Amino acid sequence: MIERTTLSDPTDLDGLRRRLAADTDAAGHRRPIGLGSVRIRSNALAGLADDVAAVRRDGRVVVLVDETPMRRSGADLKTAVAAMLSARFPTELAVIRAHGPELHADPDALGQADAAIAGAGCVVSVGSGTITDVAKDASMRAGGIPLVVVQTAVSVNAFSDDMAVLLRDGVKRTVPSRWPDALVIDLEILAAAPAEMNRAGFGELCSMFTAPADWYLADAADQGGDYDAGVVALFRDGAEGLLSGAAKVRAADPEMLLELAARMTLTGIAMSVAGRTAPLSGTEHLLSHLLDMAAGIAGRPLALHGAQVGVASVLAATVWQDTLERLDPVRLTLDAAYPDPALVEARVRAAFDPLDPSGRMADECWRDVARKLDRWRAGRAGVAMMVGDWDAHRRALAALVAAPATLSAALHAAGAAAQVGELDPPADPDVVRWALRALPLMRDRFTVADLRFFAGDWDDRTVDDLIDRSGILESRS
Repeated sequence: MIERTTLSDPTDLDGLRRRLAADTDAAGHRRPIGLGSVRIRSNALAGLADDVAAVRRDGRVVVLVDETPMRRSGADLKTAVAAMLSARFPTELAVIRAHGPELHADPDALGQADAAIAGAGCVVSVGSGTITDVAKDASMRAGGIPLVVVQTAVSVNAFSDDMAVLLRDGVKRTVPSRWPDALVIDLEILAAAPAEMNRAGFGELCSMFTAPADWYLADAADQGGDYDAGVVALFRDGAEGLLSGAAKVRAADPEMLLELAARMTLTGIAMSVAGRTAPLSGTEHLLSHLLDMAAGIAGRPLALHGAQVGVASVLAATVWQDTLERLDPVRLTLDAAYPDPALVEARVRAAFDPLDPSGRMADECWRDVARKLDRWRAGRAGVAMMVGDWDAHRRALAALVAAPATLSAALHAAGAAAQVGELDPPADPDVVRWALRALPLMRDRFTVADLRFFAGDWDDRTVDDLIDRSGILESRS
C-alpha cells in the first residue's frame, strides 16, 4: 500500500472509483477506470504468471519487447520474464526492431507487432513507453487480446493510461487505445533502470504544474476543455512535496522511487478518466513533440521524452507567468483576434514545409489547426465572457502554475535536465525557438500559446524574449 497520506493509492482502484463517484458534480464527464489491477511493490514480478493466468485466453503468451537491454538482479530482464512465463504457458519472445536510430510507434513497428501477436492468448509488454503504446494499440486492434504491462522505469505515464502516442506522417498524435488488464510495477526493476530514466520521470511529472492551467483555460474560453478539478486533484494533491523533496530523486531514495511510481500511475489514470491527455499535456508536451518532430525529420536521435518535458515545463511556466502579468484580455474581443483561415494556413505551412517539403507534415498540422480555428471563431461569445471575468480566472490560473524558478531549481536538485544543453542529445537553440514559434500551429488543443497568438502577441520578438526569460538556454557555471 502507498503510505503517503497526501497521495492517493493507485493500487486501490476501488478506492479511486469511490472517490471519483463521490464527486457527483463532474461525474457525467468522467469515464470509468478500466484498469484491471495495479501492483506496486518489491518483487512484484514474482506474481506475473498469476496476473497472466487471471486474464489469458487460449493461445500462447507473447512477450513483446524492444531492443533495449534491461536487467534485474544481474540477469537480462526480458529473457527472464519469458522464461518465467514459459514454465506455465506456451510463450514466445517477440522483439520489435527499430528501422532508424529510435523505435517509434509508427506503421512499421505496429506491423511487426501485429504479426507477432496474431492468435495470442495474452500479450505481456516489457519495456519503454513506446513499446507499451505499440502493445496497447496492436492488442486492441487484434480484438482486445488481454494485455499485461510490466513497467520498467518511472519515465512516462503510458503504462497506466488507455491512450497511445503514434507517429503519423512525421507528426506525433495521441489516439484512443486500451487499458492494460494488469499493471506490474516491480520496485527492483525500477531501481535497476538507468538513473536518467527515473530522473526523466521527474521531468515528466513537472507537467503537473503547467498543463492543468492550459486545460482550465480551454474550458474558460469555451474551447472544449471540460476542466475537472477533481481529476486534477487525483495527482496534484500534495505534489508540491515532490518539488521540495527533489534531491531524493538524485539520491535514488527508495521512498521517492515509490512516490514517483505511484504519482506517475495516477497521472495515467487521471488522463484516461478525463478521456483526454489535457490534465497532464499542455504547452510543455506540445513543445516536446515539436522537438521530436524536428529531430525525426533530420534523422537525429531523440532526447528522453520526460527529460524534454521537464525543460519545456520551465518554458511553459515562463509563458504562463508572462501572460498572467501582462496580457490585455480586451484584445481577445477585437476582430483582429479572429484571423482569416487562409492567413493562418499560410503560417502553418511556413512553419512546417521547411522540415518536410512534401507538405504532408503541414497538411496533418493544418487539419488540426483548422478545427481549432473553427472552434475559436464559433466560441467568440464564450471568450467575451471569460474576458469579462478575467481577474477571477487569472487568480485560478495562477494557483495552477508553479513559478519557473521553482521548477528549474527542483529539476536541478533532482539531477534532471533543466536546460536544453543538459538534454541528451542537447537541443539546438534555434530549433527550440522554432518550436515555440510553431506551437500554436500544430494541434487543435487550445493552450496559453493560442491565447497569445489570437491576442496578436506571438511574434519572433515575443518568443525570443520568453525563451531568454526562462533561462533554459543558459549554461550553468
